[in-house]
Amino acid sequence: MNLKKFFALSLVLILTLTLAFNLAQAEPQKKDQKKDQKAKTTLPTDVKALLEQGLATRQVKPDLPFNFHGHYILPARGTYIAIFITRIKNSDLEYAQTQSISAGDSYQTEPDIFFQIYQNDGPTPKLMTENKAYSQFSIPAAEYNPEGESCYYLGYPLPSGKYILAAALGNRKTKKIGTTYYEFEIPRYEESYKNGQMDTTSLLLLKNYEQLDTAENYPNFHKDYFGWMILKAYPYTEMRFKPNDQPTLMFMVYGTKFDESQKAALEINFDIRKGGTKIVAFTPMTYESPFIEQPIPIPAAKQIKVTDDKGERIETRPLEGGGYELVISIKDKIGGTTLEKRVPFELVVE
Repeated sequence: MNLKKFFALSLVLILTLTLAFNLAQAEPQKKDQKKDQKAKTTLPTDVKALLEQGLATRQVKPDLPFNFHGHYILPARGTYIAIFITRIKNSDLEYAQTQSISAGDSYQTEPDIFFQIYQNDGPTPKLMTENKAYSQFSIPAAEYNPEGESCYYLGYPLPSGKYILAAALGNRKTKKIGTTYYEFEIPRYEESYKNGQMDTTSLLLLKNYEQLDTAENYPNFHKDYFGWMILKAYPYTEMRFKPNDQPTLMFMVYGTKFDESQKAALEINFDIRKGGTKIVAFTPMTYESPFIEQPIPIPAAKQIKVTDDKGERIETRPLEGGGYELVISIKDKIGGTTLEKRVPFELVVE
């Protein structure tokens, strides 16, 4: 068994032991359990005022332009981890050339991200928490392009609910700052469990993942990867693949039933479609854990039926580029429930 497979198995065991118990015991939070607590201010006064000033109309400050264009919801013990995704141009983050023993000849920037999270399930947003994360990023001088862009990931733990993320990103040296607002929701997975239905966390397709030496601390703000428990994950954020790529699919299934040995019995079919037509169907897989880790080989060719004066035969043709879907069909063989999920992606053929 290679190291990557061993690590994936370890992650499966950790998540299964901690999360299956949490879901079995999950209860929606009662109103009388919610205590109105004044959030302790951790933000600079001027930044806090700037975020609150633009909240009602979502008016951004564009001096350092950025916005969150998506998010992942990941399982964690007793809560969920929200990962917010932003793509920022190098010149906007004001990378500056520097030379150091550790980084060599490179371009570096030192951004600080300040944020507030508001509950958004009533007539007026209610401040739930506020926090900040300090970062330092570098790009080797030979790879630096001022017009180049990178993905950055802000991670923070939250319970189920509807929220507004108000965030400010500033350069520690130049003092330039920009703001943005982002609405999102973390589903109430415990209700799926109680209603005899299934649901999944975000469907991650990863280029690579590594084990961290210590568990990730939150909040955090990373470039090119996000931290999740003991995992350093490099996602296919843009969902663009080339033929013969093999991303690793990871997700958690909620609402599954377990046998006396606390094992699940999930049968999952994976296939790739274009315009509703199956291009390739993989062998059905079975899982004893609700945490799924599965490599997905991206095909380079398809088989088609040809009929001409030579007769009828099956020929192999290269796949054309364009939009496709990964279709995931899940069946709980103990509970009898089913669920289908679809992941759109683009195939890039050179």
